[in-house]
Amino acid sequence: MVKTIIYEPMTTITDLIIAFMAFYYARELTTIYINQLLNVQYHWIWTFRMLGLGALFGALSHGIGPYCSPLIAAIIWKFTTYSIGAMSYFMAMSMLHHLFEYDLAIRLKWVMMLFLVIYLYFMTRNDDFLYVILFYVPLMIIVLIGFMYSYINFNSDGSTMLMMGVLISFIGAGVQQSGITLHEHMNYNDIAHIIQMVALWYFYQGSLVVKDGII
Repeated sequence: MVKTIIYEPMTTITDLIIAFMAFYYARELTTIYINQLLNVQYHWIWTFRMLGLGALFGALSHGIGPYCSPLIAAIIWKFTTYSIGAMSYFMAMSMLHHLFEYDLAIRLKWVMMLFLVIYLYFMTRNDDFLYVILFYVPLMIIVLIGFMYSYINFNSDGSTMLMMGVLISFIGAGVQQSGITLHEHMNYNDIAHIIQMVALWYFYQGSLVVKDGII
């Protein structure tokens, strides 16, 4: 029997596409940030970078993880979960800088950092992706509520696109946990990754025009 080079080819490929999209959006947004110096865009740059890093580690985990030693496979997976947690933190911070003036956003930053440290410690002792979802989803609900408030009260630029990105990400997270399989090379991870690509586009479009401190 011929041994496959890539353990989960479709999951690996879709992860690599997400990584490429995320790093590309981070680079494009950086050129805008250099001119505008908006805190909200700075945090979206790091959101995309952490998402890209997480997708790269995910590609390694799904592609070659089963062929690695247990220790190396565990390290790759740990850094995948750490990157997703950091991405969630930066996205939440982008929302805080969008809503509030700089001084208040910085004070709230310490609360967010505490949650992130607790998450990182917890994921050091656990491997189940469900725990990633349990950290990610509540933060995304907060982000969704924040941008919804921004849209309802100020009709702010980019808020609708960012809300759509969050909602589509929720759909992707639900599919990822569903266990659905359409084909040998199209399982729940693959479908969730494709959905996440759509969410990424919405996040990028919103991040291009969102502003600081609207309240």
